[in-house]
Amino acid sequence: MMTVREHPLLAVFVLALLIRLTNVALLHGGNAFFAEADAITYWAMGAALAKPSGFWPTLSSMTDRMPLYPLLLAAVWSIFGDAPRVVAVIQAVIDAGTCTVIAALGTLISPAIGLIAGILAAASATLIIFSSQILTDTLFLFFFSIMLLAGAHFLLRPANSLAVAAGLAGGLALATRFGTLLLLLAAVPVIFVASTMQGRSLSRAVAAAILFLIAAAAPIAPVLLRNLIEYGSFNLVTQTGDHLAFWIVPLVAQRADGTAYDASVARMEALYRQRLAASGLNEDSNPFLLASIKSRLAREELARLPPAAFVKSWLEGMAVNLAAPALLADPRVRTLPKPSFYETPGASLWERTTTYLFGNPGLYQALLVIGLTAMLPFLLLEATGFVMLARRLPWGAACAGSLLAYFLLLSGPVATPKYRIPMEPVLIVLSAIPLAWLAERYERGSALAKTI
Repeated sequence: MMTVREHPLLAVFVLALLIRLTNVALLHGGNAFFAEADAITYWAMGAALAKPSGFWPTLSSMTDRMPLYPLLLAAVWSIFGDAPRVVAVIQAVIDAGTCTVIAALGTLISPAIGLIAGILAAASATLIIFSSQILTDTLFLFFFSIMLLAGAHFLLRPANSLAVAAGLAGGLALATRFGTLLLLLAAVPVIFVASTMQGRSLSRAVAAAILFLIAAAAPIAPVLLRNLIEYGSFNLVTQTGDHLAFWIVPLVAQRADGTAYDASVARMEALYRQRLAASGLNEDSNPFLLASIKSRLAREELARLPPAAFVKSWLEGMAVNLAAPALLADPRVRTLPKPSFYETPGASLWERTTTYLFGNPGLYQALLVIGLTAMLPFLLLEATGFVMLARRLPWGAACAGSLLAYFLLLSGPVATPKYRIPMEPVLIVLSAIPLAWLAERYERGSALAKTI
């Protein structure tokens, strides 16, 4: 009979799949798969792409999102029709594969860490809840985790095939979600340096870095070519303008002087309309030109805000993104009456949090307190695991810390459990390290007791 220790990766996949399929089965009604606002947008994109007459017009005009996930949804629409539950089942399989990859990543440190990391990933509320939503996160994390695994193998034993695998997986992750662009560019010199440190010649190190870059660029080349030909832009998406103008500026302004989030958004929208009219453009103009107007406007507004507000808002956003419980994103919880955290008054995170929790308490706030309390042991495990990894594999801790810092800085003051997803492979492996140490000590103690 097969045992978990003999086939740990298969056991992790089966466990993760069963948990996710059970969660999907317990979700009632089509609305359960659209708890996040972006889910409705993606589902509409998939429906438009599924129509023969709408495929090319939709694909050519899709400038605010990367195309890979909408294309997956279009395939589901074409075969099954309006069936979001089918997407959730497909994503359950994909996410179970991600859990298996995370287990394999932990195995590079030790078999025990790999098995425990796989079990933690299979039971991760963050992964389970978001894998049932019509969002890019599940598909993105699958490719991103493969990139991490191939990259880790490359650091241990450089090979051109691993550079290509890491680059291709990273490119597919980028074709799913834009946020990894700078990370992939930073990985090119890392590939080169890792090759030379492992004794490879300069020519072979350069070849590995070039192969990584080519493989990473291949999945997004059609998008870049389209944007260059049709819009005259080297940018991949237009999201940056909206992100800066309607998220970063209002959140930093709120931290600077307590201005309500929705008031800042309304003000930025009015300023943008004025700037748009002055430029002679309209909403049907080149979307990349419109995005550049929003970006310039946002930079002007940010330049007026005190530096301390940036530091405080980023630190608070990091804290929330690491500690916010995924339970809040569960569609059954999101339907509960609740206020908006972003629109809650207060100049600091502490003021907004206390007002949010105790200003008008209800079941949602009680679940939030329970979720925050449950997150504390995991934060302690992650911190302990990072220290232990730094002592055992300093280069591994450096890579882990760099990845966490990148995504925390990227999300900044925009705080939600969803933005923790790219960090989950690293956080889960870090949590598994002290747990594996405790398990090994327990086993040694039990073995010693039997010999006495």
